Amino acid sequence: MDFQLDLGIDGDDEQFLCRRSQIVFATRIGNLLPPVDDVSTTLDAAAQITHDTIRAKRLGFGAKLCIHPRQVAVVNAAFIPGELGVEWARRVVEGATASQGAAVAVDGRMVDRPVI
Repeated sequence: MDFQLDLGIDGDDEQFLCRRSQIVFATRIGNLLPPVDDVSTTLDAAAQITHDTIRAKRLGFGAKLCIHPRQVAVVNAAFIPGELGVEWARRVVEGATASQGAAVAVDGRMVDRPVI
């Protein structure tokens, strides 16, 4: 929110998308861990916090700040892969190991180094 104020950006959705993307890009270029997304100021609307968190994850953020303990479980749930995601990841690792790192098909999808 401080960064928004510094830049004179009104709103926190599309108005800030370019800058958020630049932050993610800069960390990647700098070989840094993914950045941490800013807070959602909504305290009690789990659906809004989930939406904000999933959007941040899709943009390339690796975590999200929380301003209230009620937000923690919602944010964690959005970043932690579900059981199906974990099972798929295991099949990817098995396929990659069997193919010695070469591209391989897993569940009908091509898997290569970026996916692995």
